[in-house]
Amino acid sequence: MADNKEIVLELFIKKKMPLIASLPQNSVELAKAAAAGGADMLKIHMNVHHAASGTHFGSFAEERKNIEAIIAAVEIPVGIMPGAAETATFDEMRELERMGIAFFDIYTTDMPAEYLKLEEMAPMAALAAGWKEWEPEAVEELGIELLEASIVPHEQYGRRLALSDLMAYSYVAELYDCAVIVPTQKAIRPEEVAALHESGVRGLMIGKIVAGDTPSTFEAATALFAAAIKAL
Repeated sequence: MADNKEIVLELFIKKKMPLIASLPQNSVELAKAAAAGGADMLKIHMNVHHAASGTHFGSFAEERKNIEAIIAAVEIPVGIMPGAAETATFDEMRELERMGIAFFDIYTTDMPAEYLKLEEMAPMAALAAGWKEWEPEAVEELGIELLEASIVPHEQYGRRLALSDLMAYSYVAELYDCAVIVPTQKAIRPEEVAALHESGVRGLMIGKIVAGDTPSTFEAATALFAAAIKAL
């Protein structure tokens, strides 16, 4: 039986564009709604004030019960954003592995180097606005097969997807031979999924900006994006 890390990486081989639901709260109800809508994976958070959702996520000790409940509530891989200025310790990350967390996703500028020693979670590195041209290749050389292009400046969050965004995502994809994932920092619409795919994007991560913050809105939005991906 494949382990959690292998399941995550295989999704990017088997599917044209895996759909990740980034939950605006560590909520079982939101997790179930996203899974019911057709998400392939979930992402939850800790140790951070999340800019797009406006939510504060607590420490490992504070979030542990929520994390355990979400893992138990769904049958799809669950990943974690382990922090920003403050991050989960290596021992906490090892415990998250044991709990069943399948991947972690964190900005390159925040990721402790020791995270690369983790063997049972798939690493996802995130580029920030102002990323450097050499970063995608360097990430790949470190053996990281998933790259989140979180490159939209905060002041542009929620605006419509522009040609310049597609150009930027396409450029990242040209520099990185593995899977580039785009988060909905812009108000991406389901009918724009095909354009993202054509630009070289290999995964889509939806969050509060396009899916709201209630179980009903999250399930409905997830279903629309899942249908758009299926139609590729």
